[in-house]
Order: sequence, then structure tokens, then C-alpha cells
Amino acid sequence: MDEPLFGGISRREIFIERFANAFIITVTLLTLLAALLQSVRTGVYLHLFLALSTCMFTAIEVRLVNWYRVGDLEPSFKYIIFMLGSAITFLCFVANMYFFF
Repeated sequence: MDEPLFGGISRREIFIERFANAFIITVTLLTLLAALLQSVRTGVYLHLFLALSTCMFTAIEVRLVNWYRVGDLEPSFKYIIFMLGSAITFLCFVANMYFFF
């Protein structure tokens, strides 16, 4: 197996990344479920477009985390990945408030 390009990462960082990844995926799936329920209930199917765009951003985030874990990205990308994850989480909370309030 090839050695990572920028050195390995610690077990602590792997745990934090996996937890953050799981949290973001869970929040996104709950937003997708809420959008589906609201679109069926109200008949406004534009909610699904917001949820699908959130899922696309989450897919990008997951891919970046995988590249970082393998070692293909520089360590400075860690902060960009966490900021993107925070933005996705905030987007999901705002979308859920939009759906239900």
C-alpha cells in the first residue's frame, strides 16, 4: 500500500472526522426526510430541490473527507472541510425551519 502523500493522521483525528461525517450525513438525511414529508403534505415539491441540493453538498463533503483521510489533501484542508461541514449543518437547520415554520 502506498504511503500517504502528506504523512499519516492520528487516531484522534480519524475519530473526529468519522463522527463529524456521521453527524452531517444524519442531519442531511433528516432534512431530506422532512422535505419529503412536507412536500407530500403540502403539495409544494420545491422543498425536494432544496433537500437534494443539500444532499449534493454533503456528497462533496464526504468525498473531501475521504480524500483527506487517505492523505491526498494537504493538512490545511482540514479547516476548509470543517467549515463546509458547519455550513451544511447550518443549511439543514435553516431548511428544517423553513419547512416547519
